Amino acid sequence: MPKDKLRCYFDPYIEAIEFIKKNEPPEGYFLGFSGGKDSVVLEHLTKVSGVKYQSYYSATGIDPPEVVKFIKQNYPEVIFLRPEKSFYELIVKKGYPTKKFRWCCDALKKIPAKKIELKHRLMGLRAEESFKRRQKPRIDKFQKNIIYKPIFKFSEWEIWDYIEINNLKYCNLYDEGFNRIGCVVCPFICGKNQAKLLKHKNKWPKMYLAFERAMSKLFEARVWKDQKIKNSSKEEFIQNWYLGKN
Repeated sequence: MPKDKLRCYFDPYIEAIEFIKKNEPPEGYFLGFSGGKDSVVLEHLTKVSGVKYQSYYSATGIDPPEVVKFIKQNYPEVIFLRPEKSFYELIVKKGYPTKKFRWCCDALKKIPAKKIELKHRLMGLRAEESFKRRQKPRIDKFQKNIIYKPIFKFSEWEIWDYIEINNLKYCNLYDEGFNRIGCVVCPFICGKNQAKLLKHKNKWPKMYLAFERAMSKLFEARVWKDQKIKNSSKEEFIQNWYLGKN
């Protein structure tokens, strides 16, 4: 067993390790590492299992700086995958992302990851997180890749229990009350919660300023092209996007 020995012998954790070992491909796994608590547990379980793997982080450019710093300091072996164009450039080119046209996940995460030839991919997805995820199988297919979800059945308390027992480091944002640490300006994280949005704006003002500048350029471009816009001003245009109305 590797130096990073498992210090927890509860059935879910042992089962997850066996799942990883049983499905190990000859060429090794691609491990999707986000810097969040779930991927911290996934990475440790994979290391303990002794299988061949390489961790990759989709450097979207709009993740919290604290997450990027955490990964660089604690997981220097993780390879950063970057998109060809920034989120802000793509807003002006493609328009803002919506629930029906959520191009940001594809452009910033999925397309850069496609360039990696490893087809067998470990992901820290959990069924508890959403109804949609619960409907998916534990081993799934996405395009040409096979997706494995070792911690699929884990509850949130089991994640934190594993972190505590194994003395694993995690991003400090969780201790500041952030329960999700995904893309900073994503309205699907804040929803219509204006207090939460304000908290995010105060925490990462430069990122929101860059986002609102890009949205202003998009608004001006649409006005210049005489496209129909529901909103009467840039401010309303931006605010409605935050509220999911656009």
